[in-house]
Order: sequence, then C-alpha cells, then structure tokens
Amino acid sequence: MEKKKTRLVVDMQCGACGAITHRGDDPPRFCPSCGAAFERYCLHCKKKVEMFFEEWWPEEDECVRTYSPARRCPRCNAGLEVTDREEGRNDSNYGR
Repeated sequence: MEKKKTRLVVDMQCGACGAITHRGDDPPRFCPSCGAAFERYCLHCKKKVEMFFEEWWPEEDECVRTYSPARRCPRCNAGLEVTDREEGRNDSNYGR
C-alpha cells in the first residue's frame, strides 16, 4: 500500500492587523503590512512565547496551518497584548 503524500501550506497571521503572510523557507520576523513583530515575549517570566497554530484540511491531501501570536503566556498566564497604556502599566510590577 502506498503512503499518501500530504502537502503542507504554512501561513502566519499578524496579531495586530490580522494580515496573513505565506511563510517560505525564511519566515519573516515582522508583518509586511503593519510592521508588528511576530515574536512575543512575556515581561513577567522573561521568556519567549511560542506561536500557536490552527490546522484546516480543505482537501484530503492538503493541510493549511496558520500560526498566530499568543495572547497570553502559557507559563504564568500574563496578558501579552496591551490596548491601552494604563492597562499595560497595571500588568507589570514596575512602578508599584
């Protein structure tokens, strides 16, 4: 019995503007639409937070995997997105 060959398409979705970028051999570090960084770091535990992915199978032999930046740290559950400067100030231990 022959093993089926599966085609994998990898995309990266920006957490700031929602634009989808097709990832090649050298993945981009910044969004080409808005310039936001794809990598995120937790300011509480001082570690890099990995991107999460969702898979979708439009065909039986094709898989589309979309990576998105995390919204919360999986280690300490700290929020990584700041929508207002006051909110960001309340999340950190600095200035207390």
